[in-house]
Amino acid sequence: MNIKNSHITFSKDAITKESVHGRMANVFTGEKHRCECCGFDSVIRHAYHDSWIQLLPYQEVPTYLHLYKQRFRCTRCHHTFSAKTYYVAENCYISQALKFAIAVDLKKKISMKDIAQQYFVSTKTVERVLDSFFEVPRKKITSLPKHLLIDEFKGTSDCKGAMCFIISDADTGKIFDILDDRRNFKLRTYFHRFTLKSRKRVTHIVMDMNASYDVVMKEVFSNARLSIDRFHIIQQMTRAFNNQRIQTMKQLKKSDPQAQKDYRKLKKYWRKILKKNTKLNYTSFKQFPLFQRKYLTESEVLDYLLSIDNQLRQSYEVYQELLAVFDAKDFIGIFNLIESLPHSLNNGFKKAICYLRKHKEAIINSLKYPYSNGKSEGKNNLIKVTKRIAFGFRIFRHLRMRVLIQQNICEII
Repeated sequence: MNIKNSHITFSKDAITKESVHGRMANVFTGEKHRCECCGFDSVIRHAYHDSWIQLLPYQEVPTYLHLYKQRFRCTRCHHTFSAKTYYVAENCYISQALKFAIAVDLKKKISMKDIAQQYFVSTKTVERVLDSFFEVPRKKITSLPKHLLIDEFKGTSDCKGAMCFIISDADTGKIFDILDDRRNFKLRTYFHRFTLKSRKRVTHIVMDMNASYDVVMKEVFSNARLSIDRFHIIQQMTRAFNNQRIQTMKQLKKSDPQAQKDYRKLKKYWRKILKKNTKLNYTSFKQFPLFQRKYLTESEVLDYLLSIDNQLRQSYEVYQELLAVFDAKDFIGIFNLIESLPHSLNNGFKKAICYLRKHKEAIINSLKYPYSNGKSEGKNNLIKVTKRIAFGFRIFRHLRMRVLIQQNICEII
């Protein structure tokens, strides 16, 4: 039991098995005495007050310490008291060892409900341990990472904004802070807490294509270069071309049997049409469903899909050129291609590609400098996993604490 309090004594028959709260449990019975003020043995004893202190489960069986406490009066110093022990907090019936075990398990990817069931306590008890054993370190107003990663994720029901905001250090990958709101006025208020000197030391910020972030970050961090995460640039191109594929499918006539076959092929092989040319297989033959069991290469399947619609083929050529120039990190070539897009190009695809001009400076920075939001996206995935394991959180504070605890930002106090 690891009880080192010499004032607690046990008899020879101290352990029994009894029914506690409707289930069988191991019960240890002990007594506590001595004056807590002067340590003198001569005390006047009154009636026993028994308390059931819950201990760590033993062999998956709940275990209790049936401790008899007394009200005493010391004949030497006339001090009256009830027996106390370090093993359990005052006015509490859960041992400190059990609380510490719960606090350690809060660092693991496990729901608070499962922790409560494991230690035979209520979920509210686990929440109280979360609030009392951990404390978020206060941010110094003079300390900001030199390179920042910013992103958002879906929050909890008690958040005022629809999305939460996460800030990470680009160099270490560690979470700097998590906010419950990503709206502009909230971000301004938060970042203006830091001194002007510390904000001027920030030299690089990586974000997505949210237009509002661009305005706020330029206002708060006057010396920082803004970069669009490279994944979001590729995503913008890919989504634009994929939307045109869907539009082409919808234009095929349902009354025409051949058109319906083409529809199914465009739907089934959407990955082939979005794939980079450099990754296509031009030599290996295999059977593809919907192609009459013929042996074809990936390139032949792609040629057929592009032959369905001329505009789709034209957009595909532009899409592949953009991907090739982007992989070469030729930011001049990217915007030269965007400026010289053919007039006959699909309007939806053309509009989505031209939108990149709005973030021209940030896209150039993303190709010139090595920073990306990959580390921040990894933290976002951790948050989603934590929420999914717990089947969601109702309170943002609990979600934030669990994430910071798992990242070793909050330590047991």
